[in-house]
Amino acid sequence: MTLNNQTLVVSEAGQKGLGVFAKAPFKIGVLVASGKPLSFSHLKSAHSFQIDVDLHAEFDEPARLINHSCDPNLGIINNQFRGYDFIALRDIKRGEELGWDYCTTEFISIAIRDKCLCESKICRVKISGFCDLPEFLKKKYEPFIASYLRQLHQT
Repeated sequence: MTLNNQTLVVSEAGQKGLGVFAKAPFKIGVLVASGKPLSFSHLKSAHSFQIDVDLHAEFDEPARLINHSCDPNLGIINNQFRGYDFIALRDIKRGEELGWDYCTTEFISIAIRDKCLCESKICRVKISGFCDLPEFLKKKYEPFIASYLRQLHQT
């Protein structure tokens, strides 16, 4: 399935199920996708994004289909829709799967599997959430961590 902007495509991503892939290259720092909430809940679901301490949102596609990576090529920033924009953390090649670190939005992980499937060389094996994210990664990701988590981390 090609998305309306012609730069992203949803396709099979092996044992992860569906994933989102770059149909065109992206330069570091550019907006790759924008996640807009379709609904809100105080309960998390398998595909919800945590947007505040006690608030989760179901996002539109392609955001809801972007998989986790322990070595992400995307970072998130809060957007005007109460969702997240996905920004290229490095240059992304055509055909590359897009990934973001779930721990940058989830205090406790939303991962539906016990074991990470990202297959990166620096895979942490278990996705547990921001609460267990090593301090050096919190510092590395700092501008790309959900605002509610940055506020919690500062207190």
